[in-house]
Amino acid sequence: MTMNGRVAAIDLLRGLAIVGMVLSGQMLWNAGLPAAMFHAQLPPPSFAFDPSVPGITWVDLVFPFFLFSMGAALPFALRRREAQGARTRDILQSALHRWLWLVLFAVVLANTYMARLHNIPAWAAALATLVVWALFFAMFVRVPGMDRERNTWLNRGGAVALLVITALYRPVFGIDVSIRQSDIIILILAWMALTGTVAWWFTRRRLLVRLFLVALIALVQLSSAVEGSWCARLWQLTQAGWLFRWEFLKYLCIVLPGTLAGDTICDFLHESPAPGSRNQRQRLYTVLFALSLATLLGVVLWGLFAREAAWTVGLSLGLLLIAATTLRGMCDNDRTLYGRLLGATVCWLLLGLAAEPLEGGIKKDPATVSYFFVTSALALCVVQIALVGERSFRTDIRPLVACGANPMFAYTASGYLLAPLLTLTMLSGAVERMASLTPWCGFLRGVLFALLVVGLTWLFTRKNYYWKS
Repeated sequence: MTMNGRVAAIDLLRGLAIVGMVLSGQMLWNAGLPAAMFHAQLPPPSFAFDPSVPGITWVDLVFPFFLFSMGAALPFALRRREAQGARTRDILQSALHRWLWLVLFAVVLANTYMARLHNIPAWAAALATLVVWALFFAMFVRVPGMDRERNTWLNRGGAVALLVITALYRPVFGIDVSIRQSDIIILILAWMALTGTVAWWFTRRRLLVRLFLVALIALVQLSSAVEGSWCARLWQLTQAGWLFRWEFLKYLCIVLPGTLAGDTICDFLHESPAPGSRNQRQRLYTVLFALSLATLLGVVLWGLFAREAAWTVGLSLGLLLIAATTLRGMCDNDRTLYGRLLGATVCWLLLGLAAEPLEGGIKKDPATVSYFFVTSALALCVVQIALVGERSFRTDIRPLVACGANPMFAYTASGYLLAPLLTLTMLSGAVERMASLTPWCGFLRGVLFALLVVGLTWLFTRKNYYWKS
C-alpha cells in the first residue's frame, strides 16, 4: 500500500494531477477540438477568458487534485514527525523552510523558462534552460547514500547558484528579471503547504475546529462578493500582492478536506494495516463500488459542463446509493475504510452541488465554493478507486505513482528538460509539424510530452533520486 513509506493511492492522485498539467499545458489549443478539452472559462474558438461561463472540465480538476493530495499526505508526514518527538517549534521551522524553498522555486520558474529567451539562438536558450534544470536538481535532490550534511550543502549550493544564474539573465540575455514574477501555481502551493501544515498541527485532535475553519473560509469567500463588506476588503488586500493575497486561503477549502481523508486512511492503517482475505463475491462487490465511483466522476463532470443540474443531482444520488449498497457485500476491513471515505464523499459532493447555483454556477476561475467541495469529492473518488486496485488486486500504476511521489521533478521535466533536449536534438521541428496536421494531432503532442515526463520521472524515482523541499 505504500511506496517508500508513502501511500500509493495519494501519490497516484497527485501523479494524475501532474500528468494533467503537462497534457493540458503542452497540447495545442485548436478550435477544432471539443470545448470540454479546455478550461470551461476559456472556451473555443477565441479562448478568451470569460468568467461568466459556468461549468468544469477535466482540465479544471488538475489543480484541486494536487491540492487535495497535498492535504491528504500531511497527516502521514506530521504524525511521523510527532512520533519522533517533534514539537511545535520544529514543525513550524520545517514548514517555513519548505515555504521558502517553494517560493524561491516559484520565482525562478517564472523568470527562467525557455520561451523567455526568444532573442538568442534556440540552441543557446536550450543550454541555458538545461543549466537551470541541473541547478534545480542540485537544490532539491536527496542523493541515495549521500551523507545528510553533504546533501544539505549540495541543496544550499544549488539554491545560491540558481539565484546567481537568475540575476544574470538580465545582463547576459537582456531579459527582465523580477522577484515580483512567480509561477502562480507553485506560489499558491507554497502557501497551502505552510498554512495547511499549521492548520492540521493545531487541529490534529480538534476535528470540529478544522471543520469550522473550512466553513469559515467558505463563508468569507461567499461574502466577498458583497461589495464594500469586510470580507471583500480582506480578499482584495494587495499589499505585497506578488507574494501573498488573502484570497489564497480559499484553497484551504480543498487542502483541509484532504487532511480529513488523510487522517481517515492513516487511522485505518494504524488499526488494520494488512488487507483481509476476500472471496470472489467480496471482490465483485468491491469492483462494483469502484465502478460506481468512476461513473459518478464522469456524470458530475458531464452534468456540470452541460449545465444539467437536476440530472447531475439525481444521477449522483443514485450512484452514491449504489456505492453504499455494495459496502454490505465487502469484507469487514474494506467496509470500514470505504464506508468512512464514502461518507466524506457524500458530504462534500452534496455541499458542492447545493452551493452550485451560487456565484453564477461552478467555476475554476474565479473559483467558487461549489468548485472547492465538488472537486474534493471527485478527488476522494479517485483515491478510493486507487485503494481498491491496491488492496483488492495488489495493482497500482507505478509510473503514475512515481510522478506523485516525485512531483517537483515531474513538474519541471517538460519545460526544463524535455523541451531543451528536443531542441538540441533537432526533434522539436518534427514534433511541431506532426502537431499541426490535425486538431487531434495537437492533442497528441500533449500526450507525447506527458508520456515522456512519466517515463523520465519513473526512471529517476526507481533510482531513489527524489526532489524534496
